[in-house]
Amino acid sequence: MAYQAIGTGTNANDGSGDTLRDAGAKINDNFVELYTKFGDASELSSGISATATVITLTAPTITGVVGGTQTSATITTLATTTVNGTTLNAGTLALAAGSITDSSGDIDFGNENLVTTGTFGAGVTTVGNLTCGSITSTGSSIVFEGATSDAYETTVTVVDPTADRTITIPNETGTLLTTGASDAVSGNMLKSSSTLLIVNSSGSTLKTVIGAGSAS
Repeated sequence: MAYQAIGTGTNANDGSGDTLRDAGAKINDNFVELYTKFGDASELSSGISATATVITLTAPTITGVVGGTQTSATITTLATTTVNGTTLNAGTLALAAGSITDSSGDIDFGNENLVTTGTFGAGVTTVGNLTCGSITSTGSSIVFEGATSDAYETTVTVVDPTADRTITIPNETGTLLTTGASDAVSGNMLKSSSTLLIVNSSGSTLKTVIGAGSAS
C-alpha cells in the first residue's frame, strides 16, 4: 500500500478536505501497514532499534532473497549460519557442492594447520611438514625434491605388485644399500646368523661370509 495523506482542504473548515471518517481510515491503514511490516500487525517487533545512521536487528531470522550490493559490513557475532543455495561466492572464491575453487588458481590457507580425517585427492601440494597416518598411493612413485628446489629429485618407484608385499625398515640407524652402491658390504651389515655365499658363473662357491664378517 502506498502512503495515504489526509486531505486537510485548502482553507480551514472550507469543506474541501477529507471527512473525519475518511481521515481516520487513512490513519488506521497507514499504521496497519507499519505494524504489519515491522511486527505481527498488532505489536511492533522488539528486535528492531535504530539511530539516525544505524538500524539494529536483535536475533533476526532473515528469509527470502537479499538483493543489492553490500560494499562494507562487519558481522561481530556469527555463531551458526546455514546458507541455502548451490554456490557461495566471496570475491574470486566459490564454494559449491563440497569444492572450494578460486579463479586465480591458488587457495592459500596461510600459516594454518589443516586437519582432516578424510583423504587428500590428486594434485595436492604441500610446503613444509606433512604429518599423517598410513599413506595409500594409487601411483607407482614417490618423488623427493630434497633441500634444494632444482631439476634433480630422488624417485622411489615400485613395480606393479601381483600380490600384497611388505618391505619393513628395521628399528635401527643405518644406510640402505642399493644395487648401485659403490661401497662394499661390511660385516656389521650382516646379522650374526647370516651367511653370504659368493659364487662364480658356474655356481661354485668362491667365498663364504658368516656372522659378523668372519670369512672363509
